[in-house]
Amino acid sequence: MTTARTSPAHPSSPLQVTRQSFATRDTATACAFLSVAYACRVAPLPEAAAGAGALAGAVALRHGRLDGGAYQLDEVALDGALAVEPDLDHQVLIVQARRGEAATTPGCPLDSGRPFVTAPATAPHRLAARSAVLEVTALTVPLLRRTAPYPLDRQPVHVRFTSAEAGDAEGERLWRSTCAYARSVLLTTTTAVPPLLVAETGRMLAAVALAVFPNNLTGLPYPADGLDADGLDADATPDALRRAMVFIEENAHADIGLGHVAAAAHVTPRALQYAFRRHAGTTPLAHLRAVRLERAHQELLAAEPSLGATVTAVAARWGFAHMGRFAAAYRGAYGVHPSVTLHA
Repeated sequence: MTTARTSPAHPSSPLQVTRQSFATRDTATACAFLSVAYACRVAPLPEAAAGAGALAGAVALRHGRLDGGAYQLDEVALDGALAVEPDLDHQVLIVQARRGEAATTPGCPLDSGRPFVTAPATAPHRLAARSAVLEVTALTVPLLRRTAPYPLDRQPVHVRFTSAEAGDAEGERLWRSTCAYARSVLLTTTTAVPPLLVAETGRMLAAVALAVFPNNLTGLPYPADGLDADGLDADATPDALRRAMVFIEENAHADIGLGHVAAAAHVTPRALQYAFRRHAGTTPLAHLRAVRLERAHQELLAAEPSLGATVTAVAARWGFAHMGRFAAAYRGAYGVHPSVTLHA
């Protein structure tokens, strides 16, 4: 029996979260579904290749997905043995086991709960599972490129993770907590996840992945900027700062990051950071957050609680997912809890 269901969470938005589910006990159907879901080649493994304990020739699959467009958060219940050949130029898959028995070759035993990135493989992965529930995070290569702190034209042609495992135990814990947090963000909103929050969650996942798993984008030599006579960045001018601030003011509602702001200011990201630090005593992203906080403040002032307005909804619309941090930042800026503003 094969079942599938898709329900849009925010059909009117270009950055929407969709929830999808699929189940089958047919091996060919399971392999075909996974091939499409992860843009890779998937085939069943014979018993000799699968290893002891695998259910060779009989793959059972239950698949649930939170789809954010440039990234997906999946829960995969799997019995069986598969050969998986990811498309490294399309997306990166990071897998961790929640329960059951699972192992990959090459790679590491997934039943230890350690996260494992598929990208370093030079041959198809052999995945054997028995009553396993896996968490799979799929990150597209364009998302990783946009998140890396380097201009796109200075990055390597191919993005490659150079190790299957995180650099250390602290990195593993950071990745697991980030995934749990991202899932909570996308699942706790019962109606619609605001587009800005969808985008910020994807950037957070990509940034942590680049920080935790060794890759060829980490530690690149930054392109040299022009230096003035004092050894400071010659592009870090008040005009660059002004152009950046105007762009942020006009686009704070949109999915923008450091690269977008630097391009609008006609300088490199590093020169932009110098300009903000030298002339404004802050950073570009801190200024962006401050502008979004002010927009949330203005919205709370104008909102009507009797019509259903809530602090959580307003904060989420402006990209603030963590209510405790939002409230702390709001109190620091305006001296009161956001709920006081809403009900005043």
